[in-house]
Amino acid sequence: MQDEITEFSRLCRTLAQHRAISVGEPLDISFFASWPADVQSSAAFAELVSAAYQMWRESWKLDIGFLLGHRRDGGARDFDNLIYHLRTAQQHTDNSAANARFALWAKGACAGRDPVTADDWLSCGTALMTALNAGMSVLCQTAARPDQFFRSAWQAKVSESPEAAVSRVASDLGLQLNLEQRAYHVRRVAGRWKNYRLRPGEVAPDVLASFAEQTLVSRVDPLPCGYQDVLAELRMLGLRDAVSALHLAHAVAEITGASGDAYIKRLKETWTLLRA
Repeated sequence: MQDEITEFSRLCRTLAQHRAISVGEPLDISFFASWPADVQSSAAFAELVSAAYQMWRESWKLDIGFLLGHRRDGGARDFDNLIYHLRTAQQHTDNSAANARFALWAKGACAGRDPVTADDWLSCGTALMTALNAGMSVLCQTAARPDQFFRSAWQAKVSESPEAAVSRVASDLGLQLNLEQRAYHVRRVAGRWKNYRLRPGEVAPDVLASFAEQTLVSRVDPLPCGYQDVLAELRMLGLRDAVSALHLAHAVAEITGASGDAYIKRLKETWTLLRA
């Protein structure tokens, strides 16, 4: 596994240099000093999965998200999918799809058997590092593009701005905003961001994305009936949970497209199910 870690270190430095050329600042690779180097148990493998996930999907998520957008296939996309399922299986034991993916992958890394021994877990660690290096190689190839348009687009992707956050989150939500709508949401995010102080452990892109998600999701179409009718049917008029009831009412209306008695029936069924 040491050979894979040495190669990983080289690829990290290469990608950091490419970012410095395009964006003006290198990637933060300080995490490498504490990178798990010896995987001989289930716990040690879980530590490696966690380190890889945090690097790929948290610390470098804006940069990797941008680079993945330019390569829809290959090792980087494969690793992105793999680390998501491995981490999900690690964190959520009730996720059957992720657990099945982990079991199948682990058997493949261990010549068809479940990992049990120290050598088995070392095989899993080596296989994960090999997959990570394959993904990193693709990212390095993509990041080496010399054209100015690519560099400018990368800079925009990782910029800490309300404009970038609104555009990114709107794209994730599948929303098509006109100039007026976009400006409105940018003003709302900028207003909250202006005097916001980051708390320990928070990073600007995450906070901006949260602000953007909240303002974008707050866009709702009119209910198919009066809000008082909704609250009366759910017996929530004047009660503490009235706001939650209306949030659900808007969601049911948007998802089902129902109206009239059919809408009220579906709403009441959903409300009753969620409060059971």
